[in-house]
Amino acid sequence: MPEQMGAGMKNILILGALTLIAWLGVSAQQMLFPEPPAEYRVVYLGSPNCGVCQHWKRNMLPSWKSEDAASYLDIEMARLNGRPFNGGYGKHDPVFREAFKNKRYIAYPSFVLYKRGKIERVYQGVKGWNAIEKRVRAEAKRIDRRAPA
Repeated sequence: MPEQMGAGMKNILILGALTLIAWLGVSAQQMLFPEPPAEYRVVYLGSPNCGVCQHWKRNMLPSWKSEDAASYLDIEMARLNGRPFNGGYGKHDPVFREAFKNKRYIAYPSFVLYKRGKIERVYQGVKGWNAIEKRVRAEAKRIDRRAPA
């Protein structure tokens, strides 16, 4: 009888050791190979008086955040406080000036899409947002296919 108890205890110790090794392996992998940062970043430029902006924030943004592909896109919200061409975006003024340097007007909402830190394109309106969603979803699928299982 004591021999059987010894074998059972030995199995429990082996199982515990294997569990610990597996946990340490996963933790080490996460530390050595962390999740890559979002490849895309969008700066949202909107106005508090814009009906389309309010619709986008209320309906489209929460829907997007619930998708898996949303992890591939960082969204930064900039709200207009004043006049857009006269410093109305505060800390986001450099983004605004770079994105709209050759324009005399801005349509709301506007989305400045960055890829790897550089402005790639400025999208405007709901159609612009839909184009960004489509693009990021496609990129997320491409990256997910490359990732080891």
